[in-house]
Formats: sequence, C-alpha cells, structure tokens
Amino acid sequence: MGAAKSSPSRSRARAARSARSASEREAPSQARTPGNNAAAVADYVASITAELAAMAGSARLDLLTYFLNMARLEAECLARQHTPTSE
Repeated sequence: MGAAKSSPSRSRARAARSARSASEREAPSQARTPGNNAAAVADYVASITAELAAMAGSARLDLLTYFLNMARLEAECLARQHTPTSE
C-alpha cells in the first residue's frame, strides 16, 4: 500500500495555518487592529462581521449567518457605548 495523500481540504487548511503563522511573525497583533480604542475596535469588528455574515448568507449557511449578525449587533452596541457624546 502506498503513502496516503492528504485530502484537498486538509491541504488548504495546512496552507492557511502556515500563511497565518507567517503573517503573525511579520507583524505584531496590534498592527492588524484599529488601535486600543474600544469604540474603534468594536466598530471594526462590526464591519468585519457584517462582511462575513453576507458571505455566509450567500452560501446559505443560515446558523452561521445568524451568529455573525448577533456578533455584529453586539459590536455595534459596544461601539455606541464607548463613543463619547459631543455635548
């Protein structure tokens, strides 16, 4: 019996892990976020989760879409709570 080849999905997962670890070595984690400002981070998370929810929705991944939209709503609430009011 010859050596078993890994499945395409495992190969893609391995490549993604490798790319992630390489990018993590190149840049500190703070460089990928909008800063330490809670409102800015929450706003960024809301934006990213909205994009991910749209992708999941178009792929008909209903439960994932639901959870991503819940995360988006929570992030939007937190962004509003941490944004100073101008009075």
